[in-house]
Parts: sequence; structure tokens; C-alpha cells
Amino acid sequence: MDQHQNQHDDDPGRFIIRSRGLPWSASPQDIMNFFKDCSIKGELEGIHMTYNRDGRQSGEAYVEFENELDLKIALTKHNDHMGRRYVEVFKAKSSEMDWVVKRSSMPRGGTSGDAVVRLRGLPFGCSKEEIAQFFTGLEIVPNGITLPVDSNGRTTGDAYVQFSSQEIADKAALKHKEMIGHRLVGGGTLRGQRL
Repeated sequence: MDQHQNQHDDDPGRFIIRSRGLPWSASPQDIMNFFKDCSIKGELEGIHMTYNRDGRQSGEAYVEFENELDLKIALTKHNDHMGRRYVEVFKAKSSEMDWVVKRSSMPRGGTSGDAVVRLRGLPFGCSKEEIAQFFTGLEIVPNGITLPVDSNGRTTGDAYVQFSSQEIADKAALKHKEMIGHRLVGGGTLRGQRL
């Protein structure tokens, strides 16, 4: 299984998880307490919260750990509760974390030139090609589609798409609740954009 997981590592010296389902009121200290049995790299500096277009927490965060053992311990927290909510914990690539955090970190002024749209509810196994086809006629930047994967290397049903301009991202917003395969696709844009 480790060999399979290493196929999905883009930086084997970094040990990162993505947590989803966090209470919107969760602080980095709450996340640190949730992973109290693990050593977080840089302590609070190793916790990267993500925010929605209104500047509120998205319920997701990336956490970087000191070593592989801490990562494995963190993965055992999958579906444990923080308050009344269960938290999903997935292994994440460093490139995914860096890309998402750069585009959805704490808003400064509520605007962004990144024109990034987050899609949710994609069919599992949905490919970048299917997403590009879904947005036919709307220019996506090169390497502008990111599909997060879980600890088994399967897509999570989410994607991040970066368009060449905010105007094009706004046009992409009109595709909210359209179908990819047999699933209605929902979404939201990051940092001041709208879907």
C-alpha cells in the first residue's frame, strides 16, 4: 500500500492531510487539539485554513506534519468528531495544498485576480478532460485543473479550475447545477469570485 501511496506523492519529504467537515468556528488551536497525538510541523504555522468568497472559513484545512508516522496517526482520526461534526481526513499532495491555500487563504480586501472556481459533487473518477469539456468555450489556464485525491488515490468529488480571467470565471458560474455525467455539479468560487 505504501508503494501505491507514493505514486501520489509529489514531495515525499512533506506529510500533509486535508481535513473536511470542520466546524466553521474552528480555530487553528482547535485543529491542533484535534491532532494532539501528532507533531504538526511548525505547530500553528503548519495549519492552513481555507476561506470561502465571503471571507468565512470553508470547513476545510490542510495540516502539515513532522513525519510519516504523525501522518499515519492523523489519518486514523478520519470520521472522528470535533464538537458535533465529524471530520474527514485525507492524505494530500503538497502541490494541492500549496495551490488551494494560495487561492483561498484569508482574504485581503475580498478580491482576487486568480479567477478560481471550486466544483463539488463531481462523479468519482471524473477526469480533467471531462471538466475541460464541461467548460468548453471558456478558457482555462494551462494546468489550471486540480483534482484532489484521498489517501487511496481516488478523486474526492471536488475540483479547482482556474480560468484565464475573472470575466470567464463569471461565465463559468452560469453552469452551476448543470450535469457532468449523471451528477449535478455544484460549486463556489474562491476569494471574492462567485459560482
